[in-house]
Amino acid sequence: MQDETGAHDDLREQVAEIVARVAPLVESASGLDLPDRVNFRIVPVETAQSAMTGHMADLFRTYRGLVPRWRRPFVTVFAALLVALFSRRSAVRCEFLVSAATYTLPGNARSETLLVPEALRHTGVLTDVKHLTSLIVHELTHQMQNGKSANRANWTANKVMTALHAGGINYLEEGHACWTDQAVTRALYGTAVDVRSAPTSEEYKNRARGHRRGVDVHRVGLLLVESVIEMAGLPRLNEVWQNHRLLPTRDEEAEGFAALACDQPTRPTRWACRLARASSDDVDGRISSDG
Repeated sequence: MQDETGAHDDLREQVAEIVARVAPLVESASGLDLPDRVNFRIVPVETAQSAMTGHMADLFRTYRGLVPRWRRPFVTVFAALLVALFSRRSAVRCEFLVSAATYTLPGNARSETLLVPEALRHTGVLTDVKHLTSLIVHELTHQMQNGKSANRANWTANKVMTALHAGGINYLEEGHACWTDQAVTRALYGTAVDVRSAPTSEEYKNRARGHRRGVDVHRVGLLLVESVIEMAGLPRLNEVWQNHRLLPTRDEEAEGFAALACDQPTRPTRWACRLARASSDDVDGRISSDG
């Protein structure tokens, strides 16, 4: 636990206390193992901006190695343009909109979470320890996911990811992290805590209006993950981290979007049914071979 701003030692102590309190609950709720070392850093905006831009560049370098050689120069130029554009926008995102982000450290599957005090204030996370706890649980879950997937090694090796589409990975990661932080905060406080309900600053509201909102990956992912856990079980869901064939397809993602857009709550079932069916087939196959 590090405070690299030199001005938020109280926040460092608070985060350390929360991590110690929630770690066993997160491990139990997520079904994943805690990493050998949990990494949280409290950093200035500039450090977060540099990490965010560097992370995007790393993703494009990974994708470049997956495409045919004749396409690589085009990917390089495309990536350079996008990273430059992203770099100009990321300062505002780090200061106002993104209060925490978890990245995999270069060269291994260990992860670290960067916390930006300015953004924590603007997003309202510091107004209540419940909001901060929810955020810490969510990001700790991401660190555990990265450990289980070996930094997406199976998905990358099987070319599931492309430059513009993560192959269902984002919905899995965010949905599972949301499900875990809701389960843990429900156990701690009697009701699930949604960090997005925190009271944001006026500056945040003004800045957020100027940034186009993308698809709500968290809410769509949560619907998809809830269905899988209900129909196939948490252990089955956690097989996805090491098996790219179990990731949600575009059609299965689309059903999640449609469910979210409905006036009446609905539950997407295609991905859940496929995983439940595959689980049954595995069992049937083992029984058959034993017999």
